[in-house]
Amino acid sequence: MKNLQHFEKREAEVYIPFDAPTSVNTSVADSASKKHNQNLVGSQAISDNHNVANRIRNYCLHLLAFILTCHAVFGEIKNGYEKNIVASKESLKILHARLLEDESITPAQRRTVQSTIATLVEHVSYFELTESLLIQFKTIAPELYAEIDTITDRLGRPVNVYIKFVPIDGTVVNAEGTTYMDRSVYDPDTYKSEFGEFTVSVKVWIVPRALLVLAHELGHVKYQVPNLASYFVFHKNNYHNTSTSNSIGHNIDDPSGKSAIEYAKTFQKTYADFLKLSNSRVQNPLVILARLKKDWSKNT
Repeated sequence: MKNLQHFEKREAEVYIPFDAPTSVNTSVADSASKKHNQNLVGSQAISDNHNVANRIRNYCLHLLAFILTCHAVFGEIKNGYEKNIVASKESLKILHARLLEDESITPAQRRTVQSTIATLVEHVSYFELTESLLIQFKTIAPELYAEIDTITDRLGRPVNVYIKFVPIDGTVVNAEGTTYMDRSVYDPDTYKSEFGEFTVSVKVWIVPRALLVLAHELGHVKYQVPNLASYFVFHKNNYHNTSTSNSIGHNIDDPSGKSAIEYAKTFQKTYADFLKLSNSRVQNPLVILARLKKDWSKNT
């Protein structure tokens, strides 16, 4: 910058007529000076733009890392019927409309559409029932719900708990509630279910005391998720010769079974306290399901 200032001062001290022969050289000098200045300004602008771009990029990376970190801090209770639920609801509307409006539909096509509607009604109704019961559970026992909704494994990794309320014949094991236990072949601390790694699958029969059964199963989850590696060994050593499969998990020395019993007792007490402050009793799941199926079967 010092050289540039010296050059500009010398230029100002000299008077040259416009028609003088040296005016060509002066024009070249002026042009070079302007070009040099422009290059400096352009370089500075490019540098500034790069700095801004880098700052924005770094900010976005930090923001993304923060979001992912926050997301990874906690697990979550999820509705086991959530897959494709939006598409199922939209499909129901479209198929109902077709039955009403398509005059060219053949009897065979009508039967196919009605069969598809029945399948979709089942899916949507069970999804809505599960949503309703999870809301009831959370309302009655928010602390128990929060413990599972934020559960992590032994290494602090989040685990999602998928819950389905199913018909009485909807479980492999003949039990009102079932928590399916498995683990990754690569990591003994990684819980795994049909929903993938870092997930637990819980199924509860649709019976009047379904929420109490759910509390019992969540007690199993509460112990098993952070203690999977050690409990898996305990489970293998204690239940491999069990003939009555519905007793699995409830050996007298089983810590998971003890946790389940404790969770159920806590829910019962919490529900009793809840009823002292509210007139809202738990709704019969069978009644809720029947109403949902009727509503979704109607033409919409």
